[in-house]
Amino acid sequence: MMFLSALRPDASLAEFLAHRARSASMRRLSSDLVVGLGGGAAALWWRPSAWLVLVSLALCFFAYGAWGLADRARSRVVARDNRLVNAFLDALCAAIGAIGVLAAAGLLLSVWAIALGTWIS
Repeated sequence: MMFLSALRPDASLAEFLAHRARSASMRRLSSDLVVGLGGGAAALWWRPSAWLVLVSLALCFFAYGAWGLADRARSRVVARDNRLVNAFLDALCAAIGAIGVLAAAGLLLSVWAIALGTWIS
């Protein structure tokens, strides 16, 4: 059984998200992953007017759920001392984290572009 300590009051956003993902249930993480994939696919299929915002938001949900599941698998593999699988899961967590950071940046920039509209022309 895994015990989580309390989060520091001055924790960074990355530490906060990691703490939340580690304390979330497997069902919650997998539902975030599925909702992210489904929402992103639906936004790409229908292409509404703010499709970039929707795809970025869906990618944020996908990355959160996928990183949480991969981190949970990584903590179980460390106990078994399998170096190859551990290295693969480390790389997978890093790649999913990069996708999440890029999705969050895309979300902020796309909302900013909508807010600016045609002010700069």
